[in-house]
Amino acid sequence: MRELGARLRAAGLTPKLLRAWAGTDRAASIHARYAGEPRAGYGARLERVAPAEAALALFVAGADLPGGAARALPIAALAAAGLVDVAGERVRATVALLPVGEALVACDRLDAPVARELACWPDDSSHHLASALPPGRRPRWLDLGCGSAFAPLARPEVAEDIVGLDANPRACERARLGAALSGRALTVLDGDLAAGVPDERYDLVTCNAPMPHPDATLWRSADAGFFPALFAAVPRLVAPGGLAVLHLARAALPDELPGEVVAVAYAGEPPGEQVPPGRAGGFAVVWWQPGAPARYVSARRDLTVERPHLQWRDREDALC
Repeated sequence: MRELGARLRAAGLTPKLLRAWAGTDRAASIHARYAGEPRAGYGARLERVAPAEAALALFVAGADLPGGAARALPIAALAAAGLVDVAGERVRATVALLPVGEALVACDRLDAPVARELACWPDDSSHHLASALPPGRRPRWLDLGCGSAFAPLARPEVAEDIVGLDANPRACERARLGAALSGRALTVLDGDLAAGVPDERYDLVTCNAPMPHPDATLWRSADAGFFPALFAAVPRLVAPGGLAVLHLARAALPDELPGEVVAVAYAGEPPGEQVPPGRAGGFAVVWWQPGAPARYVSARRDLTVERPHLQWRDREDALC
């Protein structure tokens, strides 16, 4: 699978080519652009374009390709791995593959039916969490609610041993697929905060918490017990001197937590993005050290074109 992933990147599944082709490499923007694209018409147009576009159109835009347009791709190997279906002269991807850094993130196609177990596309909250991670390298990292493992695949340099946990078996399957295609050492566990968290300590614990949203996917919905369970679990999961980084709705953050809490809020989406119904409101990245002396720092940063996501430096700025 690692060799197949390398062949796909060589065929054009890279952030650089994605930016050149789509004008952006942000998953949320691409989702908005290609969701609902007529598949047959788009595939037909690709018969007249460069072969490098075929991998992006097949696995990102979800176009059904004529065999001629897909001739530069290792179709037989992709079919054997279950990543494409071949029907006559048409080739169709069974999953979406998004290039992120030197990795490929696997999730459900843009046109997959909305269901509770949907392995959703990464959105801008995924970028916020990944860019807010601390510099340096730590021994162990646990990503709670890892989904398709966007953060571990985007930032593998952060830790030597990385574990992801998710209550959605389909998301876990996609996370393992992305790790295999990317050649990343990633342990993915099926489970939830109540029953599936290992009784171990980690130097870094992260969570991109579910967001309020009108759909019913696990990615964007949580029962009433999720946040109490999250805030209770983090102190016992974080090793002495360790750190938790959480992305969540600002209203979900308790007024008091043990240790040092640095919360930097923002609103809506990066500049130029339309906020979907149900997504308006305040969100924040929280850097939490449960074992540190008690301190609570709250700040806010407006998102800009140059800095569309919160970063580790925002924590440092808030502490100044």
